[in-house]
Amino acid sequence: MSAFIFNFIMRRYTPIIIAFVFLIVFSCQKQAGITVAVSNQSIEDFVNPFICTADDHGQTDVSASIPFGMVKPGPDTRPVGHSGYEYMAKEIIGFSNTRFSGVGCRGVGGNLRVLPFVISEGDSIPNRIRFSKESEQAQAGYYKVMLNNGVETQLTATQQVSFHQYTFPKSEKAGFTIDLASSFVEHVTEEHQIGNGIISGKVTSVNICKKGKYTFYYAIAFSQEPEEIKEKESKLIVSFSTKENQNVLLRCALSVVDVSSAIQNLKASKNLSFSQVKSQASKAWNNLLSAVDVETENDSLKTLFYTHLYHATQSPFIINDEGGEFRGSDGKQYQSETPYYHGWSVWDTFRTKLPLLSLLYPVKYRDMLLSLKALYKQGKVDWVTDTEPFLSIRTEHTIAVVLDAYKKGLLPFPLSDIYKEMKVEAEHLPFKSPDNVLESSYDLWALSEISKALGENVDAEFYRARAFEYKTTWENKFMNMDENSDIMHGDGLYEGTLWQYRWFVPFDIQGIQTMMGGKDEFENQLEYFFDNELFNIGNQPDIQVPYLYNYTNSPWKTQQLVDKLLNKVTNNWYGTHEKFEAPIVKKIFTATPNGYIKEMDDDAGTMSSWYVWSTMGLYPVFPGSTQLALTVPQFDKITIKTKDKPLEIITNGRTPNTIYIQKVTWNGEEINSSIIDFNLISKGGVLQFELTDMPNTLWGKQN
Repeated sequence: MSAFIFNFIMRRYTPIIIAFVFLIVFSCQKQAGITVAVSNQSIEDFVNPFICTADDHGQTDVSASIPFGMVKPGPDTRPVGHSGYEYMAKEIIGFSNTRFSGVGCRGVGGNLRVLPFVISEGDSIPNRIRFSKESEQAQAGYYKVMLNNGVETQLTATQQVSFHQYTFPKSEKAGFTIDLASSFVEHVTEEHQIGNGIISGKVTSVNICKKGKYTFYYAIAFSQEPEEIKEKESKLIVSFSTKENQNVLLRCALSVVDVSSAIQNLKASKNLSFSQVKSQASKAWNNLLSAVDVETENDSLKTLFYTHLYHATQSPFIINDEGGEFRGSDGKQYQSETPYYHGWSVWDTFRTKLPLLSLLYPVKYRDMLLSLKALYKQGKVDWVTDTEPFLSIRTEHTIAVVLDAYKKGLLPFPLSDIYKEMKVEAEHLPFKSPDNVLESSYDLWALSEISKALGENVDAEFYRARAFEYKTTWENKFMNMDENSDIMHGDGLYEGTLWQYRWFVPFDIQGIQTMMGGKDEFENQLEYFFDNELFNIGNQPDIQVPYLYNYTNSPWKTQQLVDKLLNKVTNNWYGTHEKFEAPIVKKIFTATPNGYIKEMDDDAGTMSSWYVWSTMGLYPVFPGSTQLALTVPQFDKITIKTKDKPLEIITNGRTPNTIYIQKVTWNGEEINSSIIDFNLISKGGVLQFELTDMPNTLWGKQN
C-alpha cells in the first residue's frame, strides 16, 4: 500500500474502522503463520512438481498421485525422462499410469499409456502430440495440459485408480490409443479382454536396470461408450464422436491380485467424480505434509522444503486391495490387515528417507516395517525377483533399517521374528570390492547389535568380529590416498571414488579416526576432501560426510559447509559415473525444473530427504543408532507433530550471515553437544538455537 493511499484512508475513515481492519489482519497472521496469512495458501500449495524434472536434474515427475499411492498417472514425453516426463520436451507420447519417482538407469513403469486423438477422415492416428507449455499445471495430486489437437487433459488419482478427464473439441472421429505394451524398460507380455464396457487384463514388464520382472492387473472404463474398439498389435484404438467441450472420463484401476480384483477396484470408484477425487487427493497431501510446519518469509525456501518432502513420500507404494489382499515377491497371495508397502529402494533411502519417515510419520513407518518383515518371509533378495507384484528396485541394508527402528522403539514385531532370515541374508553379503567391504561390514555390525539385543552373544561376537575386519581393506585401500583415489569406479567401485567411499564406516567413526592418526588428522583430511572439491553431492556414498565435523573438535565447520551446500553457488565435479572435465557451477538446490545439479538423481527421495533434514538442522549420520547431528536450521520455527506434544525447533537471530551456532537449549536447558538423541526429541519439546556470525569454536566439541 502506498503512503498516499494509506494517508487517504486515515483521513476518510474513522479510527474504529481502522482498528477493526488491523485486528482482522493480526488475527489472520496469528492463525496462519507469516507466509500463509499473506497469501492464504495451504501447505500443498507450496508443492511444485515441476522442480527437478528437467533433463537429468533429479528424474522426478509431474504425475498425479496420493501419498504413497500405487497409481501415478502422468505425461510421458518425447524424449522420455526416467520417470516419463522431461520438462524441456515439446511432445507428449501419452499418459501412462505407473512410474517410480527419481530413480536411475532408465527408470521403471510407463505402463498402459493413453493418448487422446482427434483426426479427420483418412488421417492416420498420431503416436505423439505437441502441447502448449503455457497451459501446463501441476500440483500435489493433479496435472493439466492442453494438447495441440485441442484436447485438454486432466489427471488425478486415488490409491489404485487413475482418473483421466479429457475434454474434446467437436469431432466425428476422436478417441484414445491405449498401448498395452508400453514400458520405460522393456515389455514382456500382456493379456486383455473386452466385455461389459470394461477393458481388463494383465501386464508383465521388466523391472529397473533390467533386473527382474513385475506383473499387475488392470481394468479400464470410459464415461462415454465407445463406438468402436480396434486392436492393432499391442494397442487398442478406442473411437467415438464428440460434441464441443465434451468431457470423457477414463478410469484405470490396478490390482496386484488378479483381474477380478482390478475390476472390483474399478467398480468401487464408479460414483466418484473427477473433481471429488482431485479434492480428496489435495486433502490427502495437505494432511500428510502438515505433519511439519515451517515458518519463514521466504516462499522459495518453503516451496523447496515441501516439494522435497512431497518427493520423499511418493514411495514405497501401498499395493494391497481394500480387503487387504496382495501378491508377494514370491508370486504367492497374502492378506494384510494394515497397508502393505512395496516399491523399495533401500540402498539409497536407508541413509536419509527412512529415518525421516520414522520421525515425521511413525505410524505409517511401522506399517512399512511390517511390510519389510513380510518381504523377508517371502525370501527377500538384494534387488528383485522375476515375480514382483509391482515396481521395485533394491533392498540392501534392510538389517540396518530394522536395527534403527528397534533402537527408536518403532519396530512393531520382535526381532526374533526375522532373525533367521537376516542371518541367511548375511551369508550372501558381497565382499568383492572395497565399497562392498565397507557396506557389508556395516550390515554385519548391525546384525551383531541385533544378536546382542536377542541375547545371542556368540552370534554377536561372531558378526562383530567379521564387521571389524573392514580395517584390513580400509588400511590397504583408503589409508594412503593418491592420484588413483580420485577415479570414478576405480578398484571396481560401484558409483564413486575411493575418496568418497572411505568415510562410509558409520559404526566406527572413532576407529577410522584412530587409523588416520587421531581426531585432529581426521579433521585435516576432511578439510583436504572439501577444499579440493572431492565431495560428490550428486550421489549417495558420501552424502553424510559434511556432518562428520560434528565428530571432531570443530562442529562449526559442518555449520559453515552445510550453509554453503544449501545456499551458495558451488563447484561440482562429479556425476553418477564420471568426473567432469569442468565443474558444474551452480547452486545445488533450486526451486526450478533443473533443481539439482546434472546427473543428481533424487533416488526415490534420498536427496530430497537430505535437503529436508539439513534445512531442519538435523541429520542422521548413523542409521542404526539414535544419533542426530546438529547444524543451523534454515527456518525461523519448525513444528513437528508428535504423539504427545509437538517438537518445536526455534531459531533466534537468523540472517544470511548468522550461519553458526552460538548456543543450543533443550526445553530451556543448555546442551553443549553437536549430537542429539532421536529418542529425546521425537517425544516432543523445544529445541532452540541461538545464532552468531562468527564460529563459536567452543560449542559442541566431541570428547
